[in-house]
Amino acid sequence: MNDVEEVLRRTFARAEARMPATPPDLLRQVTAGRARRTRRGLVAATAVATFLVIWAVSVVTWRAPESPPAMTAKPAPHVHERRIVKEIAPPLERVLPSVIAEVPRKVPDGEAFTPKLFIDSRTMLGYVSKKGYDPSPELWAYHLESQTFQRLTVVDHPIAPVDAMAVGEGVIAWFEFVDRDIRIMTIPVTGGTPHTAVSFPAELDVDKVNGDTIHGVNLAVGDGRIFWSSTKSGGVNQVPLAGGEPSFVPGTEGLHLFSWPWAGRPVDRTGTMTNLLNLSTGERLDDPVRARCAVTWCLTGNQASRRDGGKVLDLPGDSPRSLVADRFVIMDQVDEQGRKASVIFDLAASRAGRLWIRDDHKASPTLYVDTEMLYFKRGDTWVVIHDAAR
Repeated sequence: MNDVEEVLRRTFARAEARMPATPPDLLRQVTAGRARRTRRGLVAATAVATFLVIWAVSVVTWRAPESPPAMTAKPAPHVHERRIVKEIAPPLERVLPSVIAEVPRKVPDGEAFTPKLFIDSRTMLGYVSKKGYDPSPELWAYHLESQTFQRLTVVDHPIAPVDAMAVGEGVIAWFEFVDRDIRIMTIPVTGGTPHTAVSFPAELDVDKVNGDTIHGVNLAVGDGRIFWSSTKSGGVNQVPLAGGEPSFVPGTEGLHLFSWPWAGRPVDRTGTMTNLLNLSTGERLDDPVRARCAVTWCLTGNQASRRDGGKVLDLPGDSPRSLVADRFVIMDQVDEQGRKASVIFDLAASRAGRLWIRDDHKASPTLYVDTEMLYFKRGDTWVVIHDAAR
């Protein structure tokens, strides 16, 4: 052992000796703290550490590192030069007022309201759930025109599965995890008592040491049916809205629901999909090379282009990401004075609007990104950015 190795050995030994003991209930503390905050995370499902995995989360398994490959000299990588704009985009409210909705953060009894999706262009769907483990969360609607809340139903299982809600055909659908089964539930969009549309065994990974991992489903509603795909293996199944015998949708092996009526093959954990199939018409879409695509639009570097090649837009900023509702791109802007801003570019209107100026000495608001909308806190309201036409 050389001198450097001996110093490292002694350093790690001293650090280990000073390390506090791990609390025996550490797993319970971590899962209890994270279950509320994580849209796509592991959810505490039973006292024996059985977990539910929601879309885009994979089980991480440690593997011993392989021997490193032989290294060859490579040219220095190209350094991306930051794009400078003459002026930071004006506030989003001024540029695109029609895409913004304001929703109170609390329902009339004072409980916190979390937005999830839109039932229609003027009605927001969300939920109310008490802090900690809540066995009876509630679904609420907020009507933008009358500025009133409406309680739709009480869910008899914890709120985490409601992250997979879907709306269509006049119903709201979600799944629950009950005794290792997936149970898909529905209510009318006007509210009511939950109805079981179908129930089936969940996909699971058996782990006798750490507890089994139970995989959830992605949902969509359309054409008089409810569709779902396993977050693990994919493959699209269907059942009539009224319930009945489920069946497999031919030609969807390995595909995951994407954005109704589309299903596709996931590329990575960013939500990018290829091999898009229209479940309603059978149409298939070609995949542009080296692009991150929604159904209509794709991102490549600092450009956005239509999937069919009909239009290319040079984005006025850097680091475009999170193509939301097949329309909104989040990106950064820096002006000639060095000011930095977070900006939304609307592909439909070809216009950019500022969310906020970024200050290196002050935290910016948290921007929550969902497949169909973005939202952030401003005082006592949620500011929601969405496509009112969808």
